[in-house]
Amino acid sequence: MKEEVQSAVLQWYKKHKRDLPWRHTHDPYHILVSEVMLQQTQVARVIEKYHEFLRAFPTVQDLADASTASVITVWKGLGYNRRALFLQKAAQAVIEQHGGIFPSDLESLKALPGIGDYTARAVMSFAFKKQVPMMDTNHRRIYNRVYFGVDSQKDDVLLKKAEEMFPKRSAYNWNQALMDIGSQFCTSRNPKCESCPLKRYCRATPAILTYIPPIKKKKKTIPFKQTDRYFRGRIIDMLREQKKVSKQSIITRFSQIPKARVVKILLILEKDGLIKTAKRSIVLP
Repeated sequence: MKEEVQSAVLQWYKKHKRDLPWRHTHDPYHILVSEVMLQQTQVARVIEKYHEFLRAFPTVQDLADASTASVITVWKGLGYNRRALFLQKAAQAVIEQHGGIFPSDLESLKALPGIGDYTARAVMSFAFKKQVPMMDTNHRRIYNRVYFGVDSQKDDVLLKKAEEMFPKRSAYNWNQALMDIGSQFCTSRNPKCESCPLKRYCRATPAILTYIPPIKKKKKTIPFKQTDRYFRGRIIDMLREQKKVSKQSIITRFSQIPKARVVKILLILEKDGLIKTAKRSIVLP
């Protein structure tokens, strides 16, 4: 089964792989930029911003040397602005700790600010062509369903299975292929099992089509436009446009929520390094 699964994945990818800009480079800096942008953001939104960001900061040195304000400004439209901070801090660490040369081993990459296990493995695989499996949401779903069926397994179990089953001579294509198959067929809801190249080998098929996961206690949710995250983003957008904004104007702008809440949001933004206080005004760092 191992060889059959490998062949099915790689043959499908050869014919149907998506043409994505970060698949035309092995520059570890470019790969890192794409991976950080792709966290919790759809591919279609990332493509344009990926090109824009690299035009603004073509090299890891350019990003390390840039003002944080300019990095946050260029990041506009991607959300989760802390990712921009971590990306710049990672670039600075590469310059200061590694002489501008990206490390290629797992532990050194994970030691960079904001780089977790998956992102480190992605850089190893896509930039350095290291023979390592990885575990993003698409890989996790496919490994789980193909090899274990509908019952969810922990990441350490899935990664161990991945180590056993992935083709070590074709890790780059394999890892990219599972992303495409996961996003197109093996989706979290309403998977397209009939069209999936792995349907013959998948232990979750056909049960997954009628599977009802265990009911989890629902957390109380509030509309996004009422969350602190929404107001954080709008404050950063104000600073992107006006460069410098008084605290009072921010309080007035968001008068629909209590003043104490606005002040708390500002304090958290400053603690996260996304803004700076300049007397009675707020600026980007």
